[in-house]
Amino acid sequence: MQAAAGLAMAAGPLTRRTLGKTGLQVSILGLGGAPIGNLPDHTAAVDVVKACYDAGVNYFDTASAGAYGLSQTRYGAALGGVRDKVVLSTKTRHRTWTQAELDLTQSLTNLKTDHIDLYQIHNVINDEDIEFIFARRGVMEMVEKARRDGKIRFVGVTGHTDPAILNKIISRYSFDTILMPLSVTDGANKPKSFEAQTLPLAKKLGMGIVAMKTLGAGAVLKAKAATVNESLSYVWTLPVSTAILGCSEVAHVRGNAEMARAFRPLTADGMDALRRRMESYPLYAMEPWKRMSHEGRAGAEYRAD
Repeated sequence: MQAAAGLAMAAGPLTRRTLGKTGLQVSILGLGGAPIGNLPDHTAAVDVVKACYDAGVNYFDTASAGAYGLSQTRYGAALGGVRDKVVLSTKTRHRTWTQAELDLTQSLTNLKTDHIDLYQIHNVINDEDIEFIFARRGVMEMVEKARRDGKIRFVGVTGHTDPAILNKIISRYSFDTILMPLSVTDGANKPKSFEAQTLPLAKKLGMGIVAMKTLGAGAVLKAKAATVNESLSYVWTLPVSTAILGCSEVAHVRGNAEMARAFRPLTADGMDALRRRMESYPLYAMEPWKRMSHEGRAGAEYRAD
């Protein structure tokens, strides 16, 4: 989701935090790939990516499917000359060795690199999904071989439907990072809060924590429930390494970077006040990804070679 612009660029680098057990230092503001892939003009998209790098962003998130696939190509065009200065993270939604290996090969080609800094198993949704991920000739076998071969440095996992499922999979395998929804709405949605249920375990395991849906995919701003600065300050006050945002204009980059530079942690009272404010809003309607039913998503697209 895009944040509003309108703030002048300030001098100085963006704050960096350690990405958990990886030891990588990443900017607290990261770039999400979908809006970059959705931009109709290739040159404009590349300019946005370059503006992020110039503003101090060094964490670039993408994937291989849909618009993300095009964003990989645009990342490759924009960041080829500074490859050693950025952290490239991508994802696979596939669950078999063959499909995931094709995914990885495509990602390496698009990003114009010989290795991925962080390769993530994307959108883990239920117990069946976990079993397919760790099955014989499954995606994890491919990932471990690719890691031995130097094509992948670190391995992460992502999910946005159920905190309990993420807790299960990170308890089963020593992932380096986790990407999950963290926001003012998630913090207030106590029955299904990643902040309350998954963040403590991920922190205990020493994982790098990456926040997504920090503006509720736009729902927070649409409802005028909180400002961009309040939303980002809330998430950055949590023990996250970085929060990924989408940007489709250079002006958005400048506004987001200024907020990152000006960030000061909220007090415990300030965090509680935001959670209490959100309790009056229809949280489940604002976080539809948490109530989506994925039962039976064992289709050939994801599972069969």
